[in-house]
Amino acid sequence: MSITAVLQQQYNRIEREWLRYQNNPYDADRVHDLRVAIRTLRGLIKFLKRQMPQAVYQVLNADLGQAARLFGPLRDLDVLIGKAGEFAVEHPQAGSAYRGLFDELHDQRNQLMEQTLSDSAALMLTTCLTRVKTHLDNLIFKGHPDQAFVKEFKRRDQKLMKQYQNLDFHDYPRVHHVRKRAKTLRYSAAYFSPFLPKKSKKVLRQAKHVQDVCGLITDAHVNDGQLHRLADKMKNSTDRQLLLQMAQAQRKIYTANRKTILKKAAQTN
Repeated sequence: MSITAVLQQQYNRIEREWLRYQNNPYDADRVHDLRVAIRTLRGLIKFLKRQMPQAVYQVLNADLGQAARLFGPLRDLDVLIGKAGEFAVEHPQAGSAYRGLFDELHDQRNQLMEQTLSDSAALMLTTCLTRVKTHLDNLIFKGHPDQAFVKEFKRRDQKLMKQYQNLDFHDYPRVHHVRKRAKTLRYSAAYFSPFLPKKSKKVLRQAKHVQDVCGLITDAHVNDGQLHRLADKMKNSTDRQLLLQMAQAQRKIYTANRKTILKKAAQTN
């Protein structure tokens, strides 16, 4: 399979997942899989950045980024609902506080879901994907991109591992940045493996580890903020206290020491 064929295959996956999402937008897995498909293609494009005209790269990167952001708030809320569900299982209590909370969360989810399915959102997504498809169909690489793969792969691998080894887990912006770089390397190692050395399988595992650890931190950080914002809107003190307890549980995750975070990530994945 050629490099272009890999990109086209990933584009087709986006179209397939978009249709599946429209068929059943109530399923959290559908928005997750759609967003992953978009971000995977974007990661592959980022890996190939130096092998294509910069004007083309800018358009592809911008359009795929805009497409992924459309579903970002909904996906973040789905993660929060999942974590809130885990908390409810681990800390059961009498009364209707949990039920009221989940009613509120699912009401918010329905609102966000409807926004992604609006005519304006569909038009924006279709416009972005059409431009992406046009550029992929006419993509011309500089020189011989397959020959540059190994060099680029090695460069990204070394840079990522150096950043991870020196990473302060409490520096959220930096953790978020390293997580994104890990995704790009992981996607490249998985989908461009025919063009890479056997070491790519090891690099894939390492990149996944970095992504999982950083993902644990960033998800907990986002959840904490969402729970606090939701608590601020609550008039009932019992509901507010429940949300703050959940937020505290998330805060404990990303403020823990490095050893504890690594242990938690290993247990989660």
